[in-house]
Amino acid sequence: MTKDEYLQIVNFTMGNINYGVPVDQVREVRDMQAVTPVPGAPPYVRGVTNLRGQIVTIIDLRKRLGLPSKEDGSEKIIIIEMGDYAVGVVVDSVTEVSTIPWRDIERHVDVATTLKDCVIGIGKMAEKLIIILDIAKIISLNPREVAMEISQSLNAQEASVISK
Repeated sequence: MTKDEYLQIVNFTMGNINYGVPVDQVREVRDMQAVTPVPGAPPYVRGVTNLRGQIVTIIDLRKRLGLPSKEDGSEKIIIIEMGDYAVGVVVDSVTEVSTIPWRDIERHVDVATTLKDCVIGIGKMAEKLIIILDIAKIISLNPREVAMEISQSLNAQEASVISK
């Protein structure tokens, strides 16, 4: 199998949902560490931390995706490469690195999500499904765009319910 025939991902969970991010976006995975809050930052930004001399912004992926918060200290931070800088993304747990053949990834799925442009696809591994995210796109989205997409998604869901 050649490199173009599969996708290697870092698997993580939030709640009981399995997610993945392409390994080429990930610099490292770390245990939760001290984060300094930044006044005036968006609600999904936990703050900043010093990572071997580099100041890294830490975002809470649960809040970024509109999920309920969980802060019990057991979370992990996935350090994502963003060109000249890095961003830490807080997730519940990191489970493994896995390789999925592209043939087992549904890429043209009409995903019912507010961030469908950030979903690479849905991977199938044995009996579990993995939502594979382009985490760099999620990080770089303007908060106003996220709010607008959430609003549009809610309106579409309401219209769907009304038409049934």
